[in-house]
Amino acid sequence: IRVTEVPGYGIEGVVNCAAGLEAASSLRLGSARFCNVQGPADAGNDDAMQVHLADGNGWLASFELAETIRPDAAKAVAALREMGLAVHMLSGDRAQTALHLARQLHITDAQGDCTPQSKLAHLQNLQRQGHKLLMVGDGLNDGPILAGADVSVAVGQAVALAQAQCDFVMPGGQLMMLPTLLNQARRTLRVVRQNLWWAATYNAVCVPLALAGWLPAWLAGLGMALSSLLVIANAARLATPPAALRVPPYAQPYAQPRAGPG
Repeated sequence: IRVTEVPGYGIEGVVNCAAGLEAASSLRLGSARFCNVQGPADAGNDDAMQVHLADGNGWLASFELAETIRPDAAKAVAALREMGLAVHMLSGDRAQTALHLARQLHITDAQGDCTPQSKLAHLQNLQRQGHKLLMVGDGLNDGPILAGADVSVAVGQAVALAQAQCDFVMPGGQLMMLPTLLNQARRTLRVVRQNLWWAATYNAVCVPLALAGWLPAWLAGLGMALSSLLVIANAARLATPPAALRVPPYAQPYAQPRAGPG
């Protein structure tokens, strides 16, 4: 069997037939569009994800796959929304399936039947509007959009290509680590700004006084040392997140940044 993957659609293989039978046959496994499936073969549960099998003569079989939502997915989406973030869902599944899952997660902006190219085009369109995009994905088809996002996160069980394109990997796949990661990043940025403002204020006030002779050298040196200690102590607060941000030790999202270029 010679198998070729068509990103966003499915896989195609050439099967060598047994002796005495006809020549090799081409088989396709994937979406209805990829397998040229129409009519009754594409019927069934509109909300279920379907995978079809077809050969050169047409449809052979269809399979309905159950989609299981992660236990913390709805809670994670609600937490992101409370942080003032807009949540979008882009899926390669059928539009009906994607919209069904989006309704369960209370996501109003959802699209199905997406190819890797259409996902990337959607992201680039939002970026042109001035938005900063964070992308979470785990599949092979998410590679281009993960590479194009301003910040990208891969779920722990993501394929190697998806992980290679990401800035962070969430071990274990607990989606609640995502709002935890963002909250910790915001806290870090606030502390950095506080330290910069303190250092700038101290230097703007004390250095001119020392140069003018109004501040003894020993006192200026002591003040500089105390200023450095204050900056270090302020930054050390980040080592202990507040209770609202704490997650189990095995689920620290900021402990595994991506190594190497995307």
